[in-house]
Amino acid sequence: MRYSKVLLALLIAAIGVQGMLLVSRRPPEGDAVQPAPALGVGDTVRALSGRTAAGSTTVIPLAAGDARATVLYAFHPECAYCDSIAPDWSRYAPGDDIGGTRVRRLAVTMDLPEPALAYAARFGWKMDVLSMSQLTPADRDYSLLARTPWIFVFDSAGVLRFQVHGNDMELAEDAVRRLGGQT
Repeated sequence: MRYSKVLLALLIAAIGVQGMLLVSRRPPEGDAVQPAPALGVGDTVRALSGRTAAGSTTVIPLAAGDARATVLYAFHPECAYCDSIAPDWSRYAPGDDIGGTRVRRLAVTMDLPEPALAYAARFGWKMDVLSMSQLTPADRDYSLLARTPWIFVFDSAGVLRFQVHGNDMELAEDAVRRLGGQT
C-alpha cells in the first residue's frame, strides 16, 4: 500500500512535468517555411522546371498558347500502387489528338532523373519524364507531386482544369475532350 502511494505521487509528478513542457513549448519561428497551398482546379501553372532524363535542366511551358492540352502523370518509382497503374499509362503517346484537342503527355516525379527514367522504361512509357526533385513543400508546384499516382489536365493557357487519381484515366481523357475548342 505504501508503494502504491509513492508510485501515484511519481505518476502525478510526471504528468505535471509533461504539462509544463507542453505549455512552455515555443511556437515555430516566424521565418519557418510554411507549405504552399495545394494547386486546385482553376489555378494557373505557366511552366514546370526540372531535369530531363539526361540530367539537363529544362523548363516546360504549360501556357504555350498553341491549342494544346497538357496531361501530367505524377508517379513515384517506390509507390506500389503506381506499379499497378503504370502499365496502363504506357498506352498513351507523347502527343496525340483527343476530340480535336492536341495533347502533350508528361510524367513527373520528385525522384532523381535516373530512377525515374528507368521506371518509365520498365513500363514502356512513350511520354517525356521530368524530375522535379528540387521542389520542397514551400514550392507552389510541390502539390503536383505530393499524391501519386495522380493525373492533372491543363489547358493551353496553363490552367488546371481537372485532376483525378491515376487509375481514373478515362475521366482524365473525358476532361481533355471537354476542352475541345477551349484550348
